[in-house]
Amino acid sequence: MLTPRYSIPLGGDRALVRIDTGEYVCVDLRSLDSLMFLLNWDLDSDILRVFRTFLTPRSVVIDIGASFGLYTAIAANLVRREGRLYAFEGNPEVFPSLQRTLIANGLGSAYVTAANLLVSDRSGRGTLYFTPEAFYLGTMSDVPLWGDQRRSVEVEMTTVDAFLPRDLPVDLVKIDVEGHEPFVMRGMEHTIARSPNIRFVIEFADYMLAQTVKPAEFTAYIHDLEFRICRIMPGAELRLVGLEEKITGLNNCLLTRTPELDIAAVERRRRSPLFRLKRFVSRHAPGPGYFRRMWHRL
Repeated sequence: MLTPRYSIPLGGDRALVRIDTGEYVCVDLRSLDSLMFLLNWDLDSDILRVFRTFLTPRSVVIDIGASFGLYTAIAANLVRREGRLYAFEGNPEVFPSLQRTLIANGLGSAYVTAANLLVSDRSGRGTLYFTPEAFYLGTMSDVPLWGDQRRSVEVEMTTVDAFLPRDLPVDLVKIDVEGHEPFVMRGMEHTIARSPNIRFVIEFADYMLAQTVKPAEFTAYIHDLEFRICRIMPGAELRLVGLEEKITGLNNCLLTRTPELDIAAVERRRRSPLFRLKRFVSRHAPGPGYFRRMWHRL
């Protein structure tokens, strides 16, 4: 049985949800995505554990396709004193939720920059395609993925290279933009070149990439940039993808220049007593109210 998380109605079809790590996320109740926040479903737990492994208080982080701001809130709470965070959400209906997430967590503009912009390989204006059912989901794309049923809206667009200060190295980038990931990376090649420690946490979905850059071409491009691909497996385990291996289906991946070191770093985190305790609780406790309910049943 799932237990609803603690939530605060804000009016206007929005609510603040406090996630298990203590941050608040503002969700749009018109969105199907809001259900996983409200009902204690798995919120990318394995991906977030890998993401957190490479976060430090001094990290410069970019969240591209920030949606309601889950990754933004988690990263910004760590880097708020010494680091920087840039969050991009192109959906004009979702961006107000991201702004409310920042305010609810006390995240100031001195170290967090949120922008209602598409991110691509060129600046100007881009077309954001969506279906009526997905308009509030934060899963829209600036490539046509849904055939004749799609609708569109014009949105301002930028590249990471054009938006960031020219001398700023970046440490960690999360990209989830429904198949547009290759274009985002093309638009930040100068940033990649000046960032020796940069890593990417990205979604790699072959059926979405088939609409933009073929999966094999994207894999070759990643290797040309001297990154290796590690799939994020259940339990937050990293598995190195072979240079000739074909990636199929929906995957979440870490792109890194130091795969062996990163696999070892994630493994140390996985073997820590705290991680094992969290895994035990997540497997045996359906929700945050589990122990309270068990106490009342005694």
